[in-house]
Amino acid sequence: MDFDQMFETWRAQNTAPPYDVNRDALRQALQTEEARVRREMRTRRFGLWVPWILGTGMAIWAGFWIAITITNGWPAIYAIAAGVSFGMFAFGVGAVRMSLGREPKRNFGNTLQEEVRRSLALVDYQLSVNRRQVLSVLGAGSIGVATMLFTWTVNRSQDIPDSSFTHYGWSMVGIAALFGWASYKTREAMRKAKPKLALRQRRLRELLAALDARE
Repeated sequence: MDFDQMFETWRAQNTAPPYDVNRDALRQALQTEEARVRREMRTRRFGLWVPWILGTGMAIWAGFWIAITITNGWPAIYAIAAGVSFGMFAFGVGAVRMSLGREPKRNFGNTLQEEVRRSLALVDYQLSVNRRQVLSVLGAGSIGVATMLFTWTVNRSQDIPDSSFTHYGWSMVGIAALFGWASYKTREAMRKAKPKLALRQRRLRELLAALDARE
């Protein structure tokens, strides 16, 4: 029985005192839910660290390329393109970093009330991350488009064959369209997830208040 099922069972009790249930079962349900949420958190954070590291490295490279272009006296278009790339990389890195949010603290005690508080902190974190989901998509999209623009800048400035802007331009449009669609789907997922998380948050607060009242 998971936490939601257990909570509904407790709410349906008419003869027993409120929340007078098997505390070991409650603790196990809370710990199982916590383990699931933390696995999802680790997977999500790992997935976001990849574009963050890539974007940071590319931003540094773009910064150096601006200096190289100016030093060598190459056409200004290359310095401008590298500068735009740098700005997009910086925006993408910042957006991805902001979407990570702040991890919930772990230094709770071992009492049942503290278990509930730890679960409540995780739900608060999930709600916070849910609000920032679009930032991660926009950030990754910005890094993707900037990568294509900067690749064109480097290749064109070095007279590498098949480096016309048309090919890279269509690639950038495709990446922008893909992440635009992903942003829309993310908003839909956020809209559906928010009520469930808000309900879980309310239930945990009710449970914590009831447990505190019985002490």
